[in-house]
Amino acid sequence: MKHTIKTGLRAGLKNWSTLLCFEILYKIIGVSLMGNITEGLLNAILKTGNVAFISQENIGSVISRPLTIVILLGGLIIFTYYVYFEIAALLICCEAGWRGEHLTVWALWKQAFLRSLRVFHYKNLPVVLALLPVIGLSVFPLTNSLLKGFRIPEFIMDFIQNNFLMLTVFVLVLTLLNVLLFFTLFSFPAVILKGDHFIGSWRQNARLMKKKKWKTALWLLACILAFLLVAFIGFVMMVLILWGVCRLEAFPAGEKSLFEFYYLKWSAMGAVALSMLGSVALSSTVITLYHDDQGDIQPQPQKKKPTVKSVLRRTVAIAATLAMLAVYSETELGGNIVYPTDGKTEIVAHRAGAVFAPENTLAALREAVAAGADMAEIDVQQTRDGALVILHDANLKRTTGLDANIWEVDEKTVRDLDAGTSFSSEFRGEPVPTLMEMLEASQNRIQLMIELKSTGHEHGLVEKTVEQIRSVHMEQSCIIASMDQELLKESKKLAPEIRTVYITALLYSDLYDLDYADGYSVETTSLTSVMLIQAHLEGKKVYAWTANKEKNIKKILRIGADGLVTDNPELARYYQDSVGENMLLQLLTDMLYGSS
Repeated sequence: MKHTIKTGLRAGLKNWSTLLCFEILYKIIGVSLMGNITEGLLNAILKTGNVAFISQENIGSVISRPLTIVILLGGLIIFTYYVYFEIAALLICCEAGWRGEHLTVWALWKQAFLRSLRVFHYKNLPVVLALLPVIGLSVFPLTNSLLKGFRIPEFIMDFIQNNFLMLTVFVLVLTLLNVLLFFTLFSFPAVILKGDHFIGSWRQNARLMKKKKWKTALWLLACILAFLLVAFIGFVMMVLILWGVCRLEAFPAGEKSLFEFYYLKWSAMGAVALSMLGSVALSSTVITLYHDDQGDIQPQPQKKKPTVKSVLRRTVAIAATLAMLAVYSETELGGNIVYPTDGKTEIVAHRAGAVFAPENTLAALREAVAAGADMAEIDVQQTRDGALVILHDANLKRTTGLDANIWEVDEKTVRDLDAGTSFSSEFRGEPVPTLMEMLEASQNRIQLMIELKSTGHEHGLVEKTVEQIRSVHMEQSCIIASMDQELLKESKKLAPEIRTVYITALLYSDLYDLDYADGYSVETTSLTSVMLIQAHLEGKKVYAWTANKEKNIKKILRIGADGLVTDNPELARYYQDSVGENMLLQLLTDMLYGSS
C-alpha cells in the first residue's frame, strides 16, 4: 500500500506545473477554437438546409439531409478528438511521472497530438464515440473539457424524477454506465500509450482485474476521498494563512475587507487548480494501478545534480504557470463570473407558479404576485364548445382526475372539476380558471405570458384570445407565446400591438429576425451569450425556461436574459437579489470577525 501511494503521488506530482500550464492553455485555446468551429458548422447547416433558423420544429427535416449528416459527423469527430486529446495528455504526463521523467509543455502537446490519433483507428472509433456520453455523465473526472459541463436538460430530469419507473430505470442505467467506464478506465493507457485496441485491451484488463476488481474500486474511491480531504485541508490552511497575514498587514478597521479581498483572489485560483488536479489525481491512480496489474517494474528515478541553470529554468516555469493560473482565474473561463448590473431579468412564474399552489390556477397566480414575480406564464386551450381555459396538458387526468382530452369536453364540465386536490388538500375545490378570470385577476398586478397550445382541434383560438385581451385593455401587459409559428403569425397579423414570443427547446440562427416574433423563449441549455446579443441587435427579447435549480438560475442571470421562467419565483428572486454575494465568505468572516 505504501509503495502504491508513493508511486501514485510521484506520477501525479512530478510534472504538476506542466499539467497546470497545459490545462490552462488547453481550455483557452480549445474553448475559443471549439466555439468558432461550432458556429461555423451550425451556419453551414443553415445554408445546406436553406433555413433561417434551427428549432425543435424543423430539426428533424434539417438533420435528415445527407450533407447535413456529413457536417454533423465532422463536428462530432472534431469534438471527440478535443476530448480525447486532453485524456491522452493527462495519461502521458502521469506516465512520465511514473517513470520519473520530466516533461515540458511543448513535449506534452506534441505527444498528446500524435498519440490521441490512435483512438480514431477503425477498431477504436465505435467504442470511442459510444464512450463520449458515458464520460460526460460519469462520476469519474476523466476530463476537464467542455464535456464535463454536459447536463441533461432540467425539464427532462423533472419529467424523469416525477415518474418512479423512469427514475428507477435512469438510476440503473447511470449505475451501469459508471460500472462500464470503471472497467474501461484501464484500457485508456493501453490504447493511448501502447497503441492497443479498446476491445482487446478491455478483455485483457478484465481478466487481470477479475480477482482485483473490488480492490481496484476501493483504490479509486480512496483516491477520490483522499483528494477531497487534501482539498479541505488546503482550504483551511489558506483561510488561516490569509487571516494571519491580514492581522499583520492591516489596520483593525480594514482587516475584514482585506481578508475578503485576498480570499476572493486566492479561492478563485484554488478552485481552478483543484478542478484541473482532480483529473490529474484520477489519471495518476489509473496509471499506477495499470502498471501494478501488468506487473511492470517502476524505473528508479535518475538523480541529477541540480545546476544553477536548471533551478532557474524550473523556477521561471513554475512562476509563469502560477501567473497564468492567476490571470486565468480572473476570467469567466476560470469561473470568475461577472453578472450584468442592469437588473433587467424579469422573473416569470411558469404555469403561474407551480411550486406553492396548483399550476395554472388563480391560487398560483396569487402566489406569483405575492412572491414578487414580474410575469406569470399560463397555458391556454379550448374546450369542445370553444371556451378558453387555463390548462397545460391536453388531457385533464393529471391535474383534475378526469381522463378526457380538453377538446372532448365542454366548459361546464371543466368548470365543475377540482384542479387543487391533486396538489394538496389545502386547495381542494380550486377550479380550472378561464382566460378571462386570469386576465381580470392579473390586471394592474402582474404581466401575463399567454402560451397558446396547439392540439389540432382549436378553432378561432388566436382571435378569441386577442378579443379577450383587448376587452380588458391589457394589450401592453400581455404577451402571446406559442411553440406553433402559425399561431404567432396569425396573432401578429390580428394584433400587431400585442407582443409575441416563440417558444422552443432548441434554437440557433445567425440573425434571430423572425418578423412575427418579438422575442424567444428557449430551454436553458440552449441559451448563450451570443444568442442574447444577436437577438438584442434585432430588437428581440430572450427568455429561458424552466429554471428551478441553482445552476440554471445562475446561468440565466449570468448571461443576462430578459426573462427567467421558473416554477419557483421566490427562489429565483432570492438568487437575483444575492447576485455577487459569497455565502461561504460571509460565513467565514462572521466566524473570524463576528457578524456586523
